[in-house]
Amino acid sequence: VWEYIMDEGTATVNFAFFDSTYCLVGHTHTPVIFEQVDSMRVVARMPIYNQPIQLDRTRLIINPGSVGQPRDSDPRACYAILDTELNTWEYRRVEYDIEATQERMRKHNMPSRLVNRLAYGW
Repeated sequence: VWEYIMDEGTATVNFAFFDSTYCLVGHTHTPVIFEQVDSMRVVARMPIYNQPIQLDRTRLIINPGSVGQPRDSDPRACYAILDTELNTWEYRRVEYDIEATQERMRKHNMPSRLVNRLAYGW
């Protein structure tokens, strides 16, 4: 997988590039699960937070989201827990001190657009 997987069409093409049941991806900063229904159809599932998802043999491309710089209009940090013993995946969100983080970013002369977007999650 060598590109941003942000939609069902891109996910459909990328299932051909791995043989495992699950593929974890990132870089889009957007939490989503792409489920391969058949060789020609993929559906996107948006996360439900704090509720474990039982993983089965369905092929999935899973993006845990972003602890920093989320892009889904939710400024809270997003992460996920993969439990290999229970075979579950669970999305979580946590609050953090965005203003303090923005201040540290300004002190390090980070671009204003990156500093400002933290408060909006985009």
